[in-house]
Amino acid sequence: MNVSMVSVRNCIIRIILPVLAWTVTMPAVHCAQSEKDQVLAKAGQSYYNLRRSGLIEFHSNIKPNWDLLLTGVDTNTGGTNLLDGLQFSVSIDAESNLRMEHDAGIAPPNQKSREEFDKIFKGMDDALSSFFVTWSIFMLTSPFPKVGSEYELKDIAGQYRFSHKERVGDVLTITDKNFMIIEMIVFGENFTASLKPVLEKTARGYILKAYTGSYQTPSGARETVLKVWLDYQEIRGLQLPRKVNLDTVYEGKPAQMEWLFTDYQVKVR
Repeated sequence: MNVSMVSVRNCIIRIILPVLAWTVTMPAVHCAQSEKDQVLAKAGQSYYNLRRSGLIEFHSNIKPNWDLLLTGVDTNTGGTNLLDGLQFSVSIDAESNLRMEHDAGIAPPNQKSREEFDKIFKGMDDALSSFFVTWSIFMLTSPFPKVGSEYELKDIAGQYRFSHKERVGDVLTITDKNFMIIEMIVFGENFTASLKPVLEKTARGYILKAYTGSYQTPSGARETVLKVWLDYQEIRGLQLPRKVNLDTVYEGKPAQMEWLFTDYQVKVR
């Protein structure tokens, strides 16, 4: 297998992970607590939520587009034939626990191939888990603080600004007056991360269709830009991913990835 395949894959992994460490700070609130919670509750109800729509759990196979990932890479060694045999799947249970499984399909022909398969599996698992961290915030839980939790709210120049603390830092969520998120910013120790979602308004609330993320440090090390596009399919009345495209630049090096989600098994209430 061409070693450069692993390099490209690992690059994507490193890109996606830092962009979605959630946290941000904000000034003091100028609303009474009850008014503040009413605004927060409305914000959360404005978003499509798979749990509210009846999802209990799902399982899906995932088909990576290796040709897209390996654009510009010499694959004459036959590595793509081995990659095509790799199988991936993902499932989310009733407690929103993410589980990923993979299988080589065929036994690796030698120890070197086995080691490179392990690197590919780890890289893909890391990339998928990083994507689902962001996706689940919008589609399974909520991009806003919990009602009753510690947070601050500002109403400034036609925008709502929610701020709260997470383990990795301070999180600022900026919306318009219809609660459509304009930007989420994380201020962590020695880094700033930003996510700008593209949302589609539906009868059941806003659905995440795309997002742009960035990750910056004072020194410029590990600087990352990530663009993601999502295409959905309706299964048992629920909107679930059909295809995800990722376009990343990590330390000046670009890479692309595409996943196709197939063979869904979905349990609903």
